[in-house]
Amino acid sequence: MGHVFDFQEAGQYAQWLEMDRHSDAAERQSQLMIKLINPAYGDRLLDIGCGTGVTLAGMDRMKPGLDLTGLDASTYMLDIAGKKLRNRAELFKGNAEALPFEDNAFNFAVLNLTLEFVESPEKAIAEAARVAKDRLYIGFFNRLSLGAVPSLGKGLHGNTVYSKAHFLSTWEVRQLIRGLLGKVPISSRTITYHPPAGGRLIGRLFRRLPYGAYTGMSISLVPRFTTRPLSLFAEKTLSQNMSIGEQFFKPDPQ
Repeated sequence: MGHVFDFQEAGQYAQWLEMDRHSDAAERQSQLMIKLINPAYGDRLLDIGCGTGVTLAGMDRMKPGLDLTGLDASTYMLDIAGKKLRNRAELFKGNAEALPFEDNAFNFAVLNLTLEFVESPEKAIAEAARVAKDRLYIGFFNRLSLGAVPSLGKGLHGNTVYSKAHFLSTWEVRQLIRGLLGKVPISSRTITYHPPAGGRLIGRLFRRLPYGAYTGMSISLVPRFTTRPLSLFAEKTLSQNMSIGEQFFKPDPQ
């Protein structure tokens, strides 16, 4: 299952997110997510490892009308998320590596800053892909960024929550996706929290290179269809066909 946040860690994380630079970072992450998955009104979105609900709140504010669901293994995180979101999202307690939802239950599944804390990133990605039918979004702090994460790391690693995290690189996440899902289309962008020297043009270039502090990936999925046993389906179809035939070829009562 990985690390489950206790009462103290949940409170510390909520306070940490209230700091201006961290709330601004969360806002930029939500903006990138919307840009990459492009949800429409009424689409169902599942945030796996929703924590204090900051991502769900951002999605609700920036893209009203989404059908939002959050899941987290920590009761204390969910308590904070519930107070933040009220009735704007359904919240469930559960494990990212064994989701309590049916195949294709959501248009989008989101793993935003979640893989860092699970025991098996492979299982978490596989489960997210199972319950989503359109796209999977993965957001993570890039372990091999050019200086951005180390500079931000004073805030990250100074927080006891992130001392439990296992950071991944862009290449590692891509390799996991390819191994599990094959050659599915992947779109990715990065965020540099400190603008690189060279101005706006260099900043735009960095967003398309795998060197930013935060990476967002949108993965297009092939839907999985739940099927019934062939014998039951054939029996029902045969019964329906016979019923229709009887309607058209009723014997003459005379």
